[in-house]
Amino acid sequence: MPIPWKRVLLAVLATTTLLVTNLTGASPASAKAQGLDGTWSCTVPTGYVYDEIGRDVQCGGTLSFPYPTYHLRTPADGVTSCVTAPGFVFDRRYFTNECSSYYPTRYPTTTYRLRTPVDGLTSCATVSGWTYDLLTYTVDCQFNPNVPTSTYRIRTPANGLWACTVPTGWTYTQTDTNLDCSINQGSYSTKYRLTH
Repeated sequence: MPIPWKRVLLAVLATTTLLVTNLTGASPASAKAQGLDGTWSCTVPTGYVYDEIGRDVQCGGTLSFPYPTYHLRTPADGVTSCVTAPGFVFDRRYFTNECSSYYPTRYPTTTYRLRTPVDGLTSCATVSGWTYDLLTYTVDCQFNPNVPTSTYRIRTPANGLWACTVPTGWTYTQTDTNLDCSINQGSYSTKYRLTH
């Protein structure tokens, strides 16, 4: 049986790279400094997200079942990603084949449009320590295709703001009953006038 030289060389190269990386003290932070945005990788380093999953035998596996490889992105406002990222919210959740880990057939899976949280942004998620002042239902944040899901107009807490929740460390001076914060569409809910 012939020796698979290509695989032997790849294994030696991978081992050498790991040894050199460990000796030089490379870390996820230094990986970010090297500018991996837009490159393909066998893993996702800390500080990165990915917007597509591919398959490549260079990451392992066999020709009939190659291991996943990830198209890396640096999280930023407006970036489309297969995963959420710390410090970001998302204002679109939809289904694409790019983020599918199934092989060989790709099935639609969740994809997110990342957003930097800013006061007044309509988001699919709330932000810890913030509040929201309007809850609506749209297909922008769908869990299931074409099924409306809640969206939140996120707000930084401020004195006098009418909000749907009272953030930790805040209190309220007045309440109002309306439909702005209704979890059940068409049901009345309470809104709070914040004070600190």
